[in-house]
Amino acid sequence: MRTSLQAVALWGKNAPPHSITAIMITDDQQTIVTGSQEGQLCLWSLSPELKISAKELLFGHSTSVTCLARARDFSKQPYVVSAAENGEMCVWNVTNGQCVEKATLPYTHTAICYYHCSFRMTGEGWLLCCGEYQDILIIDAKTLAVINTFTSSQSPDWINCMCIVHSMRIQEDSLLVVSVTGELKVWDLSSSINSIQEKQVVYEKESKFLDSLNCQTIRFCTYTERLLLVVFSKCWKVYDYCDFSLLWTEVSRNGQFFAGGEVLAAHRILIWTEDGHSYIYQLLNRWAQMGAAYKTFSGLSKSIYPADGRVLKETIYPHLLCSTSVEENKNLPFVMGYMNERKEPFYKVLFSGEVSGRITLWHIPDVPISKFDGSPREIPITTTWTLQDNFDTHQTVSQSIIDHFSGLEDEAGTVVVTSSEYVPSLDKLICGCEDGTIFIIQALNAAKAGLLEGGSLLKDSPSHKVLKGHHQSVTSLLYPHGLSSKLDQSWMVSGDQGSCVILWDIFTEDILHKFFLEAGPVTSLLMSPENFRLRDDQIICCVCSDHSVSLLHLEGRRCLLRARKHLFPVRMIKWHPVENFLIVGCADDSVYIWEIETGTLERHETGERARIILNCCDDLQLLKPEPALSVASETHKHKSIEQRSSSSHQLGPIPCPGLQVESSCKVGDANSVHRVQDVVLDHLLM
Repeated sequence: MRTSLQAVALWGKNAPPHSITAIMITDDQQTIVTGSQEGQLCLWSLSPELKISAKELLFGHSTSVTCLARARDFSKQPYVVSAAENGEMCVWNVTNGQCVEKATLPYTHTAICYYHCSFRMTGEGWLLCCGEYQDILIIDAKTLAVINTFTSSQSPDWINCMCIVHSMRIQEDSLLVVSVTGELKVWDLSSSINSIQEKQVVYEKESKFLDSLNCQTIRFCTYTERLLLVVFSKCWKVYDYCDFSLLWTEVSRNGQFFAGGEVLAAHRILIWTEDGHSYIYQLLNRWAQMGAAYKTFSGLSKSIYPADGRVLKETIYPHLLCSTSVEENKNLPFVMGYMNERKEPFYKVLFSGEVSGRITLWHIPDVPISKFDGSPREIPITTTWTLQDNFDTHQTVSQSIIDHFSGLEDEAGTVVVTSSEYVPSLDKLICGCEDGTIFIIQALNAAKAGLLEGGSLLKDSPSHKVLKGHHQSVTSLLYPHGLSSKLDQSWMVSGDQGSCVILWDIFTEDILHKFFLEAGPVTSLLMSPENFRLRDDQIICCVCSDHSVSLLHLEGRRCLLRARKHLFPVRMIKWHPVENFLIVGCADDSVYIWEIETGTLERHETGERARIILNCCDDLQLLKPEPALSVASETHKHKSIEQRSSSSHQLGPIPCPGLQVESSCKVGDANSVHRVQDVVLDHLLM
């Protein structure tokens, strides 16, 4: 039976942060999609008049979003794919905000291109991906499983950018890429489909060094099928696609760095910079005498002979027609793109997103022209909008839970909550703040007051409590009684940025004990499982950002273990109740085995032995995000979100993953499996 979760978000007067790192406009030109440093995506409605309004926030990534792309034929399925720094990939339905597929791969993607050849391929198509790994990954657009790779026969390297070339003239599709070393490579696409599906190695057809580094964009001119635009950070170049001969190089001026470009029409291009400026050029023809015949970039084979018998070569040079600009702000990098609408009103749109969260649109004229004196014409901004603008335009904005409380505000007049814990049995919401304070409130009354704007609901309820004991930001909270009924109902544990852990009595507001771990910020607090007890007591496990792990005995008010030798971030915790071992799994797939009572490192394993040890333990505790939520930030309405099961991980609305306990065996055969696992693990630990 599939379960659903009803979610409602009360943001208050201030919009949540949304630092844009990726931006795209969907093929139906009705939605703008942005990805952010915080990990969430935002869907923005785009009207035919190019007016913008934020529609939904999608919480699905635990790290910064690196790229966005369409993931289907948009006329049939309105799907886009997002990728994050930690290898997470999500496919979203932008119509209803649902995540339809997710996976985590050991790759960081920086660009994705969707490819589907209907008359040669079955299935939903491919996602061609490049990033911080060699060559090109081919991923199934439906399952997000790796199908194959495009492999370099020589000089394999990371790929900076790529584009798919659909040639109507030769009825063949090709993939063009430029590596970090500036090497252009070409793979056949449509003619390689069978080889890819049969898992054969597919090498590039040709390659050429372009003598420049830091390639930002490569674009093919579909109007002439001869021009190839390649934008580097310090210059942009135009090549003849037939033989990759260089036609023109334009070097950046005034210290600007180019960030991308697009072909607007035949012999007309658009170039933009990292600081949000853009320039439209007309590529004009001129002739130069050469000693041999040459095919011109216009696609016609010409051999024009002057009186001296030598051949004329057609070359190009750019003439600046128009430009766009934004307010000068060197501290805010821009991500930009271009959309040529194929439906009414047939707009050409240049768009940008900023780290500040602002979106800006420019309507590009169908025929850009310069001023009468030949100087470039300035194209004005058509629309600019932020998430905060959505909040400011509402006459009435629901208050968030924390907006009801005074005395806990920062300079901006808002409480900065850095961690939270909900206790259903007590109807308490516990919030840790950036200034080190913790407040405890009646959760449902506060939610009702915010949603229904009934301040009297809070006045009639018991007053909130404020706990003061931390001197730095509170990063993690745990209510032990919620995990084990044998523990005291009044206990609550909190950890902060300075690696201080405090045991509280939330009824009396007293500090029962402080643990000073002398480590990094506490990122997670979890408790040992019911079947693991030390002298009949359960243990609190603290995971810190410096890769250390500490075990705390609450009843004894002492620290049992400080494990500091992990070289990589901690990804999972396992317990071996028979031998009193703590087993720590790290991001590099290595395993550290600690003896809890003596605090000694028993052994360090990698490779296959590490995987066997992890598979032989129960009560696995993984750092995982919580289920994905699609929150209607503009209307504050709740939606029904179906939770999808996955063998990899759960999506979550928070930037720091939480810890979730999983069971590795069924209840019916638990005892027999436990005995077998104990024998195998004991043998491995001998």
